[in-house]
Amino acid sequence: MSHGHKIIAAVAGALLLAAGSFLLTYSAPAESSDVLLRGLWGFALCGAVAALGVGIYGLAYASTAKQQRQEQQRLSEGGAGFAPDRLDERPVRPVKFWYTMALLLVGAVFISSAAGTGMTLSALLDMPARIWEFSVQMVGGVAQVPDEEAREDWSLAFDAMLESVAIAWVGTVVGALFSLPCGILAARNMAPLSIYIPMRFILSVIRAVPELVFAVAIFIPLLGVGPAQMGGAMAGAFALGISSIGTLSKLISEAIEGVDPGPLEASTAAGATHVQRIRWAVLPQVLPEVLAIWLYRFEVNIRASAILGALGAGGIGRLISPPNGLFGQRPYDWEAIGITLFVIIVITMAVDQVSGFVRHRVIHGAKVRQKKSAKPGDGAGPDKKQAAAVRI
Repeated sequence: MSHGHKIIAAVAGALLLAAGSFLLTYSAPAESSDVLLRGLWGFALCGAVAALGVGIYGLAYASTAKQQRQEQQRLSEGGAGFAPDRLDERPVRPVKFWYTMALLLVGAVFISSAAGTGMTLSALLDMPARIWEFSVQMVGGVAQVPDEEAREDWSLAFDAMLESVAIAWVGTVVGALFSLPCGILAARNMAPLSIYIPMRFILSVIRAVPELVFAVAIFIPLLGVGPAQMGGAMAGAFALGISSIGTLSKLISEAIEGVDPGPLEASTAAGATHVQRIRWAVLPQVLPEVLAIWLYRFEVNIRASAILGALGAGGIGRLISPPNGLFGQRPYDWEAIGITLFVIIVITMAVDQVSGFVRHRVIHGAKVRQKKSAKPGDGAGPDKKQAAAVRI
């Protein structure tokens, strides 16, 4: 297909997109759905603009092609041409016509999606000013001299955030206790096919269900909703624990499948049982990675517990979720919101740093510091040798 035919096909496709989207705006589904109607109008507008742009490009290309044909005709009639030079020997740059058309299609889908959700350009332009205004109010709430009301906001935020950390820790421990045996049973090199396939299926089902569904559909009706004394914290902890089992077991099973087969073969040759093979040939290899995975899941659960709290599963989320939280009041109390967000950020960063240090220590081990050798004449004789390394 020549370049001119590509341009014609692109113009025709853009016109068909615009015309089809315009006609679909009169359909029954579009009339019953505002989101679909706005999205179709966005597609129609993008198709029309794309057709216009490609059409203008085609006219420019047509004029260039006409000049090329005239030059070819002049040369064929014996006219003097240009002598080739080194620049004419450069490779021809590949044409990215369809790549550009694909980018235009992605842009059209983006614009139609923005139009379908009701996004407006005015709200986007007003966003920087609003962000600055609200940020100033939140920083003012954090930096103010605490009065009685501010001290109460700080106390509530710290208590709720510590509750979120406790929920995340309980959920992580529950997930860790069950994930190791489930991960072993889900490893291809540790379990027979009759156990491996059902376990993989069960773990896939657990991973397919978000922790929000576990909390709202199962544990909140069973254990209660609200702060810790009303059962919401326990509901959030168990929801995070069940969800953690699916993710942690998959990661642990993959780590077990990647172990060095040499110790396994050696233990089998020595007559070890299956449990002994796991204890002495598998766990020493994967335990540092498993501990790192558990700690990383703890960090993830801290963020997830804040979201579950907005649904009534305890934690910091209950302070900010409507209708009784900070975002349920009108106008918003941005000073209290700033205090709450500051507490969330500080405690989350602190937990991340501690968890990252422990995870690095588990994976890479303790640092070893070399001690300087004794200088001659400092009283250290040949029999008094110093240690070569000291653990920190």
